[in-house]
Amino acid sequence: MSERPLVSVIMGVRYTRADTALLERAVRSVLYQTYSNLELLVCDDGSTAAARVLLEQLAGEDRRVKLIRDGECLDLAVKLNRCLSEAAGEYIARMDDDDFSYPNRLEKQIRFLEEHNDISFVGCNVELVRDGEDTGERKLPQRPRVEDFYVTQPYIHPSLLFRAAALRAVGGYSESRGCLLCEDYDLLLRMYARGMQGANLQEVLLDYTVPSSPKGNRRMKHRFNEARTRYKRFRELGRMPQALPYVVKPIATGLLPGWFLRSLKKRKYDTHS
Repeated sequence: MSERPLVSVIMGVRYTRADTALLERAVRSVLYQTYSNLELLVCDDGSTAAARVLLEQLAGEDRRVKLIRDGECLDLAVKLNRCLSEAAGEYIARMDDDDFSYPNRLEKQIRFLEEHNDISFVGCNVELVRDGEDTGERKLPQRPRVEDFYVTQPYIHPSLLFRAAALRAVGGYSESRGCLLCEDYDLLLRMYARGMQGANLQEVLLDYTVPSSPKGNRRMKHRFNEARTRYKRFRELGRMPQALPYVVKPIATGLLPGWFLRSLKKRKYDTHS
């Protein structure tokens, strides 16, 4: 039997927590996958000294871990593209440094793509984790349409597994400062504009860490980035002017009080099935 395809897991790291437990947990959750034919490319810049030492230790323990440190590389999109430039896999998986992939995540996602040639990338449902506590499952559309991008992103970025050829066909991630903190939104809509389709497995295969603040880590300038990205991509997809109310949604959300957003998100996501 021929060896199964190589999966390249790409991770951009800027780990600044004092405790490195989440980082170690994230990396080991990749290395302990039931699907073992993988490489983990980690572009690390801006991390604490303790995080740097830990990554070096993990790379020394498992030759599948490849550390990339070759200069100023602070933005996530730059880091992911740097990983992509060295990735040798037929599939490209995403992972973040504070999340946890369930052991069979890659196995199930690869099987899905092997059985569905019309799908270019696949994600999954996730368990939301806030301040170390599980707060409920987030269920995502099984076959998201462009309309599903109107209100919110219908995929969880670190849960995605791509066909490498599809990801490279659109040039990877945009490194424009205008896409900062909405790189995934821009990427996926560009893929949809090229006629590609994605899907979400309807089971939880990732623990996804969410910010303590209901507004996350985005400032108003990042919300303007998303609004511009939404306008550009929806126009490219022929969804203007009907999508215009959703273009300004990130800015409107940024103007709402935190307590109100917290109430909305709790009602929407923090309900166990």
